[in-house]
Amino acid sequence: MRVFVFLLCLFLFTRAASAESGAASYTLPEAVFLALRNNPGVRASGKDIESASYGITAAKTERLPTLTLNGGITRYRYPSPVAPISGSPLEGAAFPEFEKTLYDVGVSFFVSLYRGGRLDRGVKIAEINRSISGDLYRADRQGLIYNVSSTFYKIAQLGELLRAAEASLEQLAAHKRNVELFLEAGAVPRVDLLKAEAELAHARQHAIAVRNQREGAYALLKALMGIEGREERITVIPDEEAPSIDSDREASVEKALSLRPDYRALLKKQERAEEKVKFVEGKKLPHVYAIGEFSERSGDGFSFRENWNFGVRLSLPLFDGGLIRAEAGRERVEREKQKEEERSLRLAIIREVTDAHLALADAQERVGVARTVIDSAGETLRIEGLRYESGKGTGADVIDAQAALLRAESDYYQALYDMQTAGAFLRKAVGEDRYREEEE
Repeated sequence: MRVFVFLLCLFLFTRAASAESGAASYTLPEAVFLALRNNPGVRASGKDIESASYGITAAKTERLPTLTLNGGITRYRYPSPVAPISGSPLEGAAFPEFEKTLYDVGVSFFVSLYRGGRLDRGVKIAEINRSISGDLYRADRQGLIYNVSSTFYKIAQLGELLRAAEASLEQLAAHKRNVELFLEAGAVPRVDLLKAEAELAHARQHAIAVRNQREGAYALLKALMGIEGREERITVIPDEEAPSIDSDREASVEKALSLRPDYRALLKKQERAEEKVKFVEGKKLPHVYAIGEFSERSGDGFSFRENWNFGVRLSLPLFDGGLIRAEAGRERVEREKQKEEERSLRLAIIREVTDAHLALADAQERVGVARTVIDSAGETLRIEGLRYESGKGTGADVIDAQAALLRAESDYYQALYDMQTAGAFLRKAVGEDRYREEEE
């Protein structure tokens, strides 16, 4: 509840702050929650659970009696009895009426008493189907969370890169103005101005490219969040959270094998395959069922006579051309296929967890290194600028120092993006869904 109140207050604050710009601002949790509510893919996956629930209801009705209302009109070539003969006419019993046109109406019922275990297995298979649908929904949900998170982090990275590119553009423009002043004074050759202009043009192109990439990332984020309005503008509030490795690789693998919804779904598919084999083999056993009917019949005089019947019947397949054997064989092959798919997914999970651990550790190390490089590159640019203004340096040295600073900032924000994305991927790889925990 406290998490909900905090997010609500943060949501209202960010909306008020962005009211003047006309763009809705989102933190990462807000973007994820909105995506989980609006994304059509996840919503469609949730409908599969609802559909599977109806499958359970349908399977349970197989064990219940069915009542059917019957009625009709039948025209015969020869007169037929309206009602069966009850008693002997020789002993005074009334002889039944005969008519060519007969009207009948009645109610019949049917209920299976025994179907070789298929009644209960049908319900169990339907319950497994619903459980599988729930796991697949959670897998789609976790995939969406990762996609939203990685896109969110990419937008934050591109925003910082754009800020750095624009700052570099301003510094290069200032350098170009200094070169023009020195050129007018005859202190530098004209080639310095040409180099400054070329570098400034390149910086403009770089800034435009980064800005367009950020707009594309915003479009992708809107699509993931289920925002349909093309003209609706959104902004993000960068997440400063630094992911950490809470356990070693082996512990993460064990956690993934217990939490990953796609792996759990595959295990349940194996269980379903086992049940299907037994379900098909149950067709070799007798089918015992009860039937009955209560009806009334009349001729053209509409003088209805009632009749009823009740019975228990048994049906046992003696020869079906090998159909049951073929169906059982098909289900056994499917069972073996599910076992191989489980092994394949287990290997994929181990690889994903390993890659996520390595990527996160690598990115964390690069972040630390890149942060110190930025400080060094910034100081180098300041010194080269002073040397150029004092006539001891060259314009090429200033441009190189500016390019080095921009490269250092780009490396830092790339490492930061890789670290945050690796953390999100590690959570997905082990099957964590912290947003579901907060909702609960």
